[in-house]
Amino acid sequence: MKDERKAYYWLHTSGLSLRRQHVLHDIYGAPCDIISDLSSDKLREFCGNAYERMAQRADEELINNELYSVSRKKLRLLVAGNDGYPAKLTECEKYFPFILYVKGNCELLSKPALAIVGSRASTDYGKRVATEWTEELAKTFVIVSGHATGIDSYALKSALTAGGNAICVLACGHDKFELPDYMKDAGDRLLIISAYRPDARANKYVYFERNRLMSGISDGVLVVEAGAKSGALITARAAAEQGKQVFSVPGSVNSTRSAGTNGLLRSGATAATSPYDILEDMGYESRLTAHSVNLTGERAAVAEILRDGDIHFDDISAMLGKSAGETAELLGDMEMEGLIERKMMNYYSLLVR
Repeated sequence: MKDERKAYYWLHTSGLSLRRQHVLHDIYGAPCDIISDLSSDKLREFCGNAYERMAQRADEELINNELYSVSRKKLRLLVAGNDGYPAKLTECEKYFPFILYVKGNCELLSKPALAIVGSRASTDYGKRVATEWTEELAKTFVIVSGHATGIDSYALKSALTAGGNAICVLACGHDKFELPDYMKDAGDRLLIISAYRPDARANKYVYFERNRLMSGISDGVLVVEAGAKSGALITARAAAEQGKQVFSVPGSVNSTRSAGTNGLLRSGATAATSPYDILEDMGYESRLTAHSVNLTGERAAVAEILRDGDIHFDDISAMLGKSAGETAELLGDMEMEGLIERKMMNYYSLLVR
């Protein structure tokens, strides 16, 4: 088999782990040369139980039929080292998949991208942050996430609803993914990507690889809400290992749903209290100039109070003539909207002009 594209597909479907695929590739230099050496005892020993499958599948007609089937599903194959394959991934990930199956706008892979992930069982707080922040972040970034319920879906839906671009990274093959309604009319604003054959089902072993792919094609990762054992933490760890910036939204110390995000902050993740923190830290726009707005009503009153410097919560409440509960709700809303920032000792500062 001399065709490089077919040989890479053969290696990708060999049954070997990604690590072993890369070891063989490093030894031989090209998958065509691996096929040429299939009679080697050393190769048989290295491949172990996968050897028989590899030998059986080194059939060009078989590979041709499978690739034809893939094309009939309107899927495109991105082959490592070839045009279209995401450079971000090969630059940061040691054991990247040699083949990616994609449907949609592949140009999104070369644009600035932010992965937004979090708990499946999210709270209203998590849903609100994921939805409202994504509306703003989608103006600058392609939003990357998985297809799980909860934070992942809220982020993708919010990006597309706001007219932005999104990449959905599957933990299964395309055949096993049922397109949700909010994706059906996205057109060229959406890319769906998988590292698995179209008929592959999701299982607990693929999420580690899928999450590394998700962070690998992104420039940074935002974890909105996550428990102590949330899969979103795998994405955050992968991003840190890949040299990507990791942002975490602080949550209540009394909430188990925020144990993971708060733990990330202790481990060195960057605290994000508004989408403008992320934009500023990633070098896209200044927090002070990014959100100059005309405020009215109670928000304008708060802005006027904070115009000359930081003010304590109790003083803000007294100046507004509101109860502590009413003031906390108003300030919380303004903080979520990126208008103000809560600082140490319950002081607040203004983030807009």
